[in-house]
Amino acid sequence: MTQENRSNSGTRIPVPVTLNNALQYTAFTSVTPAGSVPSLANVPEIIAQTSIFQLPEQQQIQSRQTFDLLNTAPQSEQHAALVESHLHSLRGYLNTPDMRSLNFEVPAAFNSLPTIHVPIPAHVQSFGLGKFSERLVIDSDVSFQYSFESREPPPLRSGSDHPDIPLVNILRTVQDAPSFQVPKVKPISTQEPEAVAHYDELAILSPQETQETLQGVNGKAQNLQHQNKRQKKERPEKFVAATQATHAPQAQTPMGILPTSLTEVNNDAGRPQDQHLSPMPQKLILDSAQQPKILNADIGIQPPQTPSYVLSDMSFAKPCPSSATSHSSASPAVESKSVSMKRKYPDDTKQAITTIDDELTSKAHTVLDALQSLIDTIFEADDNTERDTSGVQRGLSTLWVLGGPETEPLLANDAEIRLEGGLRRAISSKIYHDVPLDDILRLQKICMRSIRNASQIAWKGKKGLEDCQDEEVFAAIISTDNALKACKTITRTMLGDREEKQICSEDIMKEIVDFISNLLEGLFIPLIPALTEMDQLMPYKKLVVGIAQETIRVLNLLYQLLAVQDLSENVITRLEFFSINIIFAENATKEKDSYLGTSSIENLRLATMDILAQVFASYPSQRTFVLGEILSSLEKLPVSRLTARQYRLVGGGNIQLVTALILRLIQTAGSIDSRSLRLSGSNNFNLETMTAEEKEVEVKDRDEFMQTCQKCTVEAVKSSTDVVNFLVERAMKSTKSGDAPYRVLLDLFTEDFITVLEYPEWPGAELLLRCLTMHMIGCANGETYGSQVNSMSLDLLGIIGVKLLSLRNHPTTMPDLTSVSSKTDVEKIDSIASSILLYLHKSQLVDSTATSSYGYFFSTWASLLGSSLEGDSADAILGSVRKLIRTVSDNSWASKEDFADDSPAAMKSKYDQYLKLLPLWKLYDRVMSEILRALDHPRIVSRTKGLRVLGLLLAKDPSILGNANVMDSVSSRLRDSSPQVRDAAVDIVGKYILVKPEVTKKLYPILCERAGDTGTGVRRRVVKLLKDVYLATEDVEIRAQIGDRLLRRLEDSDPGVVALAKKTLEELLYGPTCSLPEDDDLGFKTEINTRINILLQIRKSESGARLVQMLTLHVFEESDGSAHTAHQAQMISKAIVENLFEAVIDWTDTKKTSLQSLFGLLSVFAVASRSLFEADHLVALQSYLDDAKTDACTFYVLLIFRNVLPGVGSFRPKFLVEVQQSLLKRLTKFTLKELSEAVPCLRDISNMLKDTRRLAVTTGSCLKSIYKFRDVLLRGQLTNADPRVVRLLHLLGHLGRYCSLDSHKEILEEQELKGRGRTLSEAIILALQVFTRPNAAGGIRRTAVRNLGMIAIANPRLFLEPSIIKILDAALDSGDMDLKDTVIKMFNEFLAYEQARADDAVKKRGGSDAKVDVAVLQGEAKNFSADSVCSSLMQLYLDRILAIALASEDERAFSAILLVERIVRQGYANPRNCIPILVALETSSRPVVRSLALELHQTLHEKHESLIEGAYLEGVKTVLDYNRRAIDPRRNSTRLDENLKPLYSVIKSSRNTRKKFIGSVTKAMDFDASKFVEGQLDSTINHLIYVSYCARNIACLEFSTFEEPHHTVYALDQIIGSTGMSVLYMITDYQNQLSQLSGTEATSKIPSLQGLTVCCATLYSIWQLRQHIKRLYNLSEQNCRTYQPSKSAKDTRPISKISGYDEHLQLEDFCLQEAFDNDDENLAILERTKYILAALDNSI
Repeated sequence: MTQENRSNSGTRIPVPVTLNNALQYTAFTSVTPAGSVPSLANVPEIIAQTSIFQLPEQQQIQSRQTFDLLNTAPQSEQHAALVESHLHSLRGYLNTPDMRSLNFEVPAAFNSLPTIHVPIPAHVQSFGLGKFSERLVIDSDVSFQYSFESREPPPLRSGSDHPDIPLVNILRTVQDAPSFQVPKVKPISTQEPEAVAHYDELAILSPQETQETLQGVNGKAQNLQHQNKRQKKERPEKFVAATQATHAPQAQTPMGILPTSLTEVNNDAGRPQDQHLSPMPQKLILDSAQQPKILNADIGIQPPQTPSYVLSDMSFAKPCPSSATSHSSASPAVESKSVSMKRKYPDDTKQAITTIDDELTSKAHTVLDALQSLIDTIFEADDNTERDTSGVQRGLSTLWVLGGPETEPLLANDAEIRLEGGLRRAISSKIYHDVPLDDILRLQKICMRSIRNASQIAWKGKKGLEDCQDEEVFAAIISTDNALKACKTITRTMLGDREEKQICSEDIMKEIVDFISNLLEGLFIPLIPALTEMDQLMPYKKLVVGIAQETIRVLNLLYQLLAVQDLSENVITRLEFFSINIIFAENATKEKDSYLGTSSIENLRLATMDILAQVFASYPSQRTFVLGEILSSLEKLPVSRLTARQYRLVGGGNIQLVTALILRLIQTAGSIDSRSLRLSGSNNFNLETMTAEEKEVEVKDRDEFMQTCQKCTVEAVKSSTDVVNFLVERAMKSTKSGDAPYRVLLDLFTEDFITVLEYPEWPGAELLLRCLTMHMIGCANGETYGSQVNSMSLDLLGIIGVKLLSLRNHPTTMPDLTSVSSKTDVEKIDSIASSILLYLHKSQLVDSTATSSYGYFFSTWASLLGSSLEGDSADAILGSVRKLIRTVSDNSWASKEDFADDSPAAMKSKYDQYLKLLPLWKLYDRVMSEILRALDHPRIVSRTKGLRVLGLLLAKDPSILGNANVMDSVSSRLRDSSPQVRDAAVDIVGKYILVKPEVTKKLYPILCERAGDTGTGVRRRVVKLLKDVYLATEDVEIRAQIGDRLLRRLEDSDPGVVALAKKTLEELLYGPTCSLPEDDDLGFKTEINTRINILLQIRKSESGARLVQMLTLHVFEESDGSAHTAHQAQMISKAIVENLFEAVIDWTDTKKTSLQSLFGLLSVFAVASRSLFEADHLVALQSYLDDAKTDACTFYVLLIFRNVLPGVGSFRPKFLVEVQQSLLKRLTKFTLKELSEAVPCLRDISNMLKDTRRLAVTTGSCLKSIYKFRDVLLRGQLTNADPRVVRLLHLLGHLGRYCSLDSHKEILEEQELKGRGRTLSEAIILALQVFTRPNAAGGIRRTAVRNLGMIAIANPRLFLEPSIIKILDAALDSGDMDLKDTVIKMFNEFLAYEQARADDAVKKRGGSDAKVDVAVLQGEAKNFSADSVCSSLMQLYLDRILAIALASEDERAFSAILLVERIVRQGYANPRNCIPILVALETSSRPVVRSLALELHQTLHEKHESLIEGAYLEGVKTVLDYNRRAIDPRRNSTRLDENLKPLYSVIKSSRNTRKKFIGSVTKAMDFDASKFVEGQLDSTINHLIYVSYCARNIACLEFSTFEEPHHTVYALDQIIGSTGMSVLYMITDYQNQLSQLSGTEATSKIPSLQGLTVCCATLYSIWQLRQHIKRLYNLSEQNCRTYQPSKSAKDTRPISKISGYDEHLQLEDFCLQEAFDNDDENLAILERTKYILAALDNSI
């Protein structure tokens, strides 16, 4: 923005205006509400502010640097947001009925700007006001109608239009208003519509030019007025007299300077009305006061007009301290006090009030004169407009613009604006009725020309106008804008509260509504979705947005008109249709994608929402139609929560616009209409002074009042029920992921209702939620609804229940309103309700949406009172009812009521209390009952959903679980048959423990128990919850129990659970502590001791000790390269070791912890990491090797020595010798477990001393001793297991495995063992082989085999020696199961040793980065020789190993199963050979065996699917044999029904594999009937057993697609169709032969009868299976008959079993029997089978 200055030479120089200079001419910084912040917006200081002229000479030009810097300021976005926020607040303040005063701020002064003198009244000069403030005081009448406590009102909606609010009185006169010079505008060619955007490049005239322009314009104006002036119409004499008496002549004043962007603040949409439009040339228009105004019609810039703020009580305060300088005319005397004008004054100010009233009357008459003068001018110009025969208009006034060729001249935009403004001011001044009717009707006809002209435009949405040039599109936009302004003018004429029906013409309204409808549907609705393919309209985006704003203003006027005029049904219907179309039009998801802008679109929707709501309120006959159309259009709504909720609530938050609309409609339906009440209107409400007649009238009024309120309530309930039924019925038939959006919409609406439930402005939300809750309770309780509906109802009940729970927990108590309530309670309730009612009554003055809220709350409160009129509290309640009746009879009741705090926050708190009186709040108990009932529902999904919903309530209030009924219901679900249900129950209990630590000791065992749950998801959740409970408690016992449960998960079948358990235990036991040693040594040591106590308690059990060792080894694995393992675990573990050694040294018999436990824990860390120990530690342990009192600790001491000794630095030789001597001394006394540690320890010490001879001598001595017993054995005298022999065998086995003594051959000669072997190792092997003979005692033989195997493990090639193989064969073929178990364990140990050795080799080579071993490439396979031994050995004995695994379910079989696992994992056997065994083991009664077999099966299926699929049929037979022999021999055992489920769960992921499996199993059920009849009976019965077993198992398989059951039925039909027909012929033939034979001859046929009966039983089993699958999966006979595997398309649609149908197949008893001795029963079986087969044959 620039201004022009004339230099000394006369040249015009544009000089930029600084921001502070410009702001003083706006309402933005000149006026703020009293009591608010000192400044609404602080403009950022970019550079130092300067005056408008830089130098006295004024010859230099100042650039736009200030504004450029402002635009590019780093925080410009923040400042812009702040400015927008303050502007929004200012609008709300200026429309607030209870504002007392305004503060005027003094802006920055113009240091060198030439002053333009405008006469200022004396009473204004003393205040030192800014430019805008002066205009506000001089040209406005500020008055108050109400006086209340000051509060911040809710902000007005953008785009709202409330010019006729009762508290607003806009009084402006043309004579009193100063004349402003209009800035010159840069000429714009009509050929370049793009230049319209540059309308703000203004130039301000200098004072000299201003004076010259004024003189010229005034002269032209006077001449033009005298030429065109016509006689005014006569008025009533009294009115003319009053006008002459009150109007004083006004002196003309020079024009002031005002930026053109400043328009009337009271514009309908809060923005310039004609900012972009009206491409008409500049015209000169005269008003009634002869004031010239230059109208820039080319670009639609209005002449600057003084804004008028109409407020209630205004005071002029001293300038704000934040202002830069004071005004030059400010008076110091008035800076310390304020002059105020209020509505009520003391008696001594009556004269001043009279003066003010006279001034108001005078200004009202002046408004009428100005309007009439403008009308006369328009009419004179219209009369002077002529059209000759050539069609060219002549004498066209500046008031007109040309329309189409056949159209009369159209009223210009500027004339429309002035005319509509004049009408608005006349209506506000209550003088509109004095305007002649003929003038109004003629004005309507003139304005209709613009509407008819624009109605001919056919908009094509994004394409603009088809086959048109840009100039034509531009002209169409301008014509549309002109028509919209004409619509505003005509609609304004109908809003003047006049009784003449001609003013509101049906034809005119129809044309207006048709024009608006066509504009919305042809232009705006197609432009709403997205900013794409705009073609012609893209260059005119700003102009089209301006048209949209103008359309919003017209819609707002139509909304007002609906409230005061009765319109025709056609007009109403058209309004309804285009309003609904706008509301449900598709919207753009992002602001940048929107052509019109999301704010404009939402304002458009808000305006149409107001129209629909007003139609619903004013035309009850239309309510059903309007509500039905809205509901039927809901499917068009967006379902994304980000885009759906665009309606901003006053108190914060967003909801859907349609939600707000439905709430308004429901509230309107339930609002009481005071006009329909026929009350007496008595003002006597005092019962004591009432006469009998008045009391009778009072009773009559009360009855009618209550009946009316009850009727309104019933109507609201009906409408609310219709809405809820519509939403729920459609949501039942759709899903969240389906095409229909109703399921998601129901959630959105429910959330919206809950959002506004606590807002007093939306009382209808309670009714809608109440109806929805009752409907959902019915759905949850109904047995006829499916699981989907049941889940939906529980979801919504959970959301509603959480909200009701929060209301129940409101800190303020609220008494219940009943017939027995005390007077005090009734008064308290009445006080709260009355304050809410008054709050809503006030809100109506600011927000039109509050009208329905007030009416609905009024009627519901009255109905609530009416329901409690009988009883002890009747008198107190009657008082409240009379108060309500008085509000209807007395319109001034609001001014007589007042409350201390009526802020929105206070009202919200009171409304929360009021909600406790309503039925919704009382539904909480029923909601909770339905949720608890769902926990016992037969459907799994319902029980799971019920627990999830209960979890939502517990998150809001955990104390709910303290209720006995709730806890019992949850506890019962912890042992539910479904893992999903157990998972949800565990989640609830775990979260409750965390919130209520005091119940940890009582409830944590429940979680620990569930840690071993069969459901993988349950176990994972329990692990996470146990971690939280562990951290939340300080009880060592509880922590130890939790740690033990977590350690057990290290052996879980699911890898995910194992990984989670490992990570959790690492963090808990070896993770960071609360304090570091350097920070708090005492605290750190306490934490370490706590962890030691936990580990000690866990290690009390054998499994716990093993798992602690496993965990610690994992922590110190080098492969885990995390920082936690490298540093934190090392530090924690070292501290634990140090504390343990201190405890060992200080240990006494009085300690609670045993010394053995301390050494056991020390050994764990010794095995995990030898770097935690030092040499001094071992020295301290030396004494425990010799102390007999500590024999229980010997094993752990040896374990520590064995693992730490090689890795610690050098020791004194004396120490090593002493340890060696101690070990050798006790070598024959060690237990087997101790011996396995002592011998390796001796070997390491000997190597460190570099002296192995002592070990060799010991070995020779043992050999010499064992040979003595060898001779006894050979003589057959060693029949018992001599302990000495057993001990010597163990010593030789360990020495042979761990020690390499072959270099000491001389020992053989020294011990007289020459000829007993070439080396000590060979001598040991030969000696042990003797004791493996069958004639040796069982204990000795097993010991010899075991130790022989130990030596072979260290030397794998020994396993392939013929002598060793012979010994192994004899052991596995013997009947000694313990000996077999010994061999199996030896094999297992051998494979484990080789696997560990291979893993170590990989680690040493460095994994994938290792260098290539050249020796291997050259053929040297020495390091891999053991691999061939393992493979050969396992292939040799695999069959016998598998047989042992299936022989039983005891520990011996389990050892064989573990060996099978190693064979499979290490790849030493063909997977096809192992699959039948694994399938059988999947049915074991031991869970560990089942999980292990299933895991192996899954692994093989993933790697070798095509290889193993052919072995599944053999697996089915193996399963049957395994279960009947090893588990349960009963044929009718229900346990046999689900044996094939694990198998099918593995293969069901592969379509081909499962089809082959079904085909092969069903094919194996077929048989040759002729061979069965003639063959052995036993074989036929065995086949019957197999068929019945397969039938029962196939019936229980979990089919997931439509193809699977159809394929199964097809395969069964093939058997019945072929074999069944053969059996049918055989039965018929047998019966025919039997009827022809005598009794003796018939007896000879009995064997064939038994065979034929078995055939019939077999076929009957197959038939029963077929029918069972059809019923279980609801298959039609037609589909089963037409299914062809080779022709039918792949059908992978999901399928499920019928709910409530037993999946177990109940076969007939004769299908399960194994003897068919009864001839009569056999004949009956034949007859039944014949009947079925014959019926099937006929159907085929």
